[in-house]
Parts: sequence; structure tokens; C-alpha cells
Amino acid sequence: MTSRMMENVKTVNSAVRTAMMVTIAGGLGYVTWFGYHNYIVPGMKAKEAVAELETLKSEYQSISSKLETTTAEKERLATSVKLLKLDKRAAFIEVMEKGIDDQKQPYLEVRFTEVDPAGNPIGTSKDFTLRGETFFIDTWMAKFQDRYIEEEDALRGASLFKFKRIFGDDEKPSEAQSLEHSSSEVPEFYKQKAVSDFEKQIWSDFHAVCNDPARQDELGIRAVGGQAPHIKAQEGRTYKVTIRATGDISLNPIEKTTDGDLGGRNNR
Repeated sequence: MTSRMMENVKTVNSAVRTAMMVTIAGGLGYVTWFGYHNYIVPGMKAKEAVAELETLKSEYQSISSKLETTTAEKERLATSVKLLKLDKRAAFIEVMEKGIDDQKQPYLEVRFTEVDPAGNPIGTSKDFTLRGETFFIDTWMAKFQDRYIEEEDALRGASLFKFKRIFGDDEKPSEAQSLEHSSSEVPEFYKQKAVSDFEKQIWSDFHAVCNDPARQDELGIRAVGGQAPHIKAQEGRTYKVTIRATGDISLNPIEKTTDGDLGGRNNR
């Protein structure tokens, strides 16, 4: 009897110990679960949120930088386009008379006046009698690479040009009359400011530069040579020659005026 009671006591004690172990294990599990979900999980989420925030911040800075670059590029391109389209007034040609001479040949009496960018005369006007109904203006031009113009390069910010000759369509180019005011190689247009050694280098040996690609590349020139814009003239009309920064030449009639000021010199 006593032995059975001892066995029962052991069984009860074992059951109590098991129950206590289960209770303790359950408590520890709950504490672990509670700690994990209430402390560890929020901490992990906080770290993830911080990492995500840093990623978003980095993306925002990248986008902002690209927008700033795009805006600056647009402004630069707008400025470049404006500079590339900048025209400089260079000369006026007045057709004072147009008729037929005693030999039944058409002729033109014209007056050539070179001007500065503001339209003010440079030197004195020159009068010419040309054979034909169309006049040609022979020019020499050194055109620089566009990037120099876009960058407003001090030496290559605009094409260099000079007026050489004028002739009619019933004349040979070899019979053309000179438009230069002097025998100097530097054009009158550029004497209005200090002439750089760079400009002198081009004009003093123009034909050599024309035939030397390596020299052109060294000077930043993309094209060099002569151009001869022309137009069939009307009596009493004044024509304006303009030079674009890129070296393009235009020859257009301007509105007639009654103030005697070169047929509207101040009109663009």
C-alpha cells in the first residue's frame, strides 16, 4: 500500500513538474513572441523605412540634378541659337541709276557704303558704274566651328569677312572693281577695334589658309573662301548686306525712306 502511494506521489510530482515546465515554456514563448512583435519587428520596420527614405532622397536628388542640368542645357541651347542667328549689318548698296548706254548695253550706277554693326558708315562711300542689270558683291569669309560661336569665344565668336570687289553680270569677275579702302590686308570693318594677331594671321595669308586643311583645323576654321551674293537691281532701291555670326550672307532690299539716311539704315 505504501509502495503504491509512493508511486502515485511520484506520478503526481512528475505531472506537476511537467505542467510547470509547460507553463514556464509557454511563458517564455509568449515573452519571446511579445518582445519580437513589439520591439524587434518595429525596429526592423524602422530600419527598412529609413533605408527606403534614403533611397527616395537619393532618387529625388538625382532627379533634381537632372532637372537643373536640363534647364541649364536648354538655356545654353537657347543662347547658342540666338548667337548663331545674330546678324551684323555690313554694307549698303544704293542703286542711283539704271539704264541703257549708247552701245545699247544695260548699266548700273551704284554707291557702296560699308557700315559698322550699328549701321554707321565706315570711311567714305564709293561710287561705281557696272555693266549689266545684276550686281555681285565679292566677299572673303573665314567661318569658325559653331562651338566657338556658341561659347562666345573671344577670337572665334563670329565669322571674319571682308569685301573685295563689285561687278555686274555683263562683266567678268577679273574686271571687277575693288571695294577695299586701302591696300591693307585688314578689312576696314575690323579697324574700328583693336585687330588681334589672330585676325592678322588669317587675312595676311588668306589663300594659303584656304588651301591648308591642317592650318584651318589649327585655327578652328570650318570653311574658308569667297562668296558673291547678287541680286537684279531696281533703280532707286537700297540693298543691305548682313553677315550672320555663322558666316551666312544675305542681300536684301530695305524700305525706302524720305529722310535721306541710306534708305533706312537703322532698319534691321
